[in-house]
Amino acid sequence: MYSSLIFGVTQVSLAASTLSKPVSSYPIECDETFSCPESLLPRVGFWVEVFSRWDTNTAIFHDKENPQRVYSTLSRKGGCRKSRKGDSIYKERKRLKRQLQGLSEKLSRGSSLNDTQSRLYASFKGGSAKEVQAASERIRCQSGNKDRMREALTQFHVYRPTILDALESQNLTPELQYLPFVESAFNPQALSHVGAAGLWQIMPSTGRTLGLTVNNKVDERYDPRAATYAAAKYFRNSVDTLSEEAFENGGVVQAKDLNPFVITSYNYGVRGMQRAIKQVGLDYERLLLEYKSPSFQTAVKNFYASFLAARHVAKNSEKFFGVVDSDQTNRFESFNTVALSRATSAKRLTKELGVDSSQLKTLNPALKKIIWRHKALIPKGYKLKVPYRERGWSAEVAKMNRLPREVEKPGFVWHKVKRGQTACGIAEKYGASCRALKKLNKLNRKAVIYVGKRLKVPSTSGGISVASTAGSQATASSSVTSSNNHNSGKSSLQRYQVKRGDTSCSIAERSGMRCSEFLAINGLRRSSVIKVGQSVKISSKNSWHVVRGGQTACGIAEDYRVKCSLLLDANRLTRRSSIKVGQRLRVPSQRY
Repeated sequence: MYSSLIFGVTQVSLAASTLSKPVSSYPIECDETFSCPESLLPRVGFWVEVFSRWDTNTAIFHDKENPQRVYSTLSRKGGCRKSRKGDSIYKERKRLKRQLQGLSEKLSRGSSLNDTQSRLYASFKGGSAKEVQAASERIRCQSGNKDRMREALTQFHVYRPTILDALESQNLTPELQYLPFVESAFNPQALSHVGAAGLWQIMPSTGRTLGLTVNNKVDERYDPRAATYAAAKYFRNSVDTLSEEAFENGGVVQAKDLNPFVITSYNYGVRGMQRAIKQVGLDYERLLLEYKSPSFQTAVKNFYASFLAARHVAKNSEKFFGVVDSDQTNRFESFNTVALSRATSAKRLTKELGVDSSQLKTLNPALKKIIWRHKALIPKGYKLKVPYRERGWSAEVAKMNRLPREVEKPGFVWHKVKRGQTACGIAEKYGASCRALKKLNKLNRKAVIYVGKRLKVPSTSGGISVASTAGSQATASSSVTSSNNHNSGKSSLQRYQVKRGDTSCSIAERSGMRCSEFLAINGLRRSSVIKVGQSVKISSKNSWHVVRGGQTACGIAEDYRVKCSLLLDANRLTRRSSIKVGQRLRVPSQRY
């Protein structure tokens, strides 16, 4: 779980300015729930000002280990985000490094300092030349957060009742309600660059562990209710696990000592905090000073401090922002729940229930874009939220269930990689976009593929269609049915036992098949050897399709749910071959 979000940034920069007013100290509330070690307060003060003094278009340059030591600020669209070598962020960091190194050299020689160096040295409070030199390697850039914090305050009261209910259900402190200020700024659609999503910035694997559905159609991390109760489960587990670890480590477990580790575990993981407790006990000051781990870096060290800061600013919001009105645009609406007895399209639901799609979308934030773009069906069993109605929706749902089933056809065909093929070459062969193929198969820029690997090749045949009404439970696409196709696309398979003297082509000829088709449906090659007694597949003599206007070979293969390559091999065709209306094509029986 992470708090850094994705922003599009256009670089516009001005000259950097030296900090005119140092970071202040703040009366942070520390009680029996949360401890505030004295050494932590300057760090918390820095984060209070990140949330209340500087906006997201301000880049703040400070010391990584002592964040309250701020050197300068720079006005730049997006703050520190999307920084590149040679830009204003790079140049300012380089300038500050030169200044610190120059200061260190003068201190080493005992030379007098100029006004700029004196002001800079004052932030070290008498530190040595060695300390100043070390600081020159720790210059960090942090974006301000004032405007996002103010926006988050307008959303806070929308989600607060649900958060408090969830925390109470797990017997947790209500103070945890302030964590989304750090994680997502109360944006339920937030997505981090590492894949953490939603109000609580939950990672996909963590979400599944907590009981959330996370797949290509449904992602409950984006549902504020579901995600909030999942986050409460996480904290309950963290409290129990870390309490047990501290107890076994010989410590006295008190909430004020345990909770800093619980909060940090949300960023670092429960196992990471278990290891830390074994090493330093329930002492948060020792954790920051002594605990060493390659993954225990700046973001983790600042997580608890930033939580305390966000909590302080939120509790004293009028002091920092004046009166902030609550924005009820995203308020939770009353709803009924309808459990879908079969997979259904969003288009059918809006039509048959008479509900606007935007209303359904608002009530069901877990449903992904592929559903609303009508490329996939809402899964069977999904508990759909619909606008509240006292009499419910049972009559409309019953009527809808009497309609023909809907069929979801994938927007891709499978291709098995052969020697010498490349991803873009395969895409070109199918007339598909190379970029789309890479994205569909989650390939990187180099798009390395291996012989034998199965790739999804984008096609235009995907989407949703209404099943045929022939038969009470018909599920085949009505587009497959043809008066010239006697078995409606269900070509049968038979088994044949190889006899002495048989060859692949002789078996194919006796069965009314082409040799290439026989080889294709049995996974054989021309060089393959068949043995006496071996069981092979042969297709019936009636497995034919008569080409109609507008059809293509691969389109026909898709309709019959066979691989395009098999249909082409069975008919001695290539990707570039043309087919004509009325032509009879043999349809292999093998399905994918």
